[in-house]
Amino acid sequence: MAEEATLEHGDHHVHFDTASLKDEFETDPSSVTYQRSGDTIVVSLGFLQVNHRYLIDLKLPISLFGNISDEGKSQFEPDVTTVPNLHCRITEFSGVKHDTHDFYEMKLEFFAYKEKLLRETLHIVNSKNSKEVLTLVISARVLGKGKGTPMLRNGIHCIGMEADEESESSDFAGFSKHS
Repeated sequence: MAEEATLEHGDHHVHFDTASLKDEFETDPSSVTYQRSGDTIVVSLGFLQVNHRYLIDLKLPISLFGNISDEGKSQFEPDVTTVPNLHCRITEFSGVKHDTHDFYEMKLEFFAYKEKLLRETLHIVNSKNSKEVLTLVISARVLGKGKGTPMLRNGIHCIGMEADEESESSDFAGFSKHS
């Protein structure tokens, strides 16, 4: 590790071994990322825009689910017993392992209703053991109106825009200042 970064005393520049950087930063910035910690899977969507509705096609790696049955079918399914999430819902969940790729397919509808960091929680449950529940935390950074248009990651599609409650066409004249 000490040989990866060397300091030239004359120019004061740091040089890195490019082979070691490539291995550490191999994730594609245009892809949705997944990270499991205990019974929680964090799905990072990247940047989205406020008041926009998205359809998200996820390809969840089978390694996130732990033990997989011999038939290649996931034992997990969306948990319908919990209170439904108003801003994020599972529209499709395919528990079939693909022959060519090791992932399961899930489709979500996601509404970016506020600016900054937005986290929505969904649950999937093991159909053979109802006590085994995985929590999906869908995380996104949401840009406000006039803050730019994000480049959407692979599998994320904008399907609509909701009207802004505080639009400029409001009849409200505002509060007057009294001295």
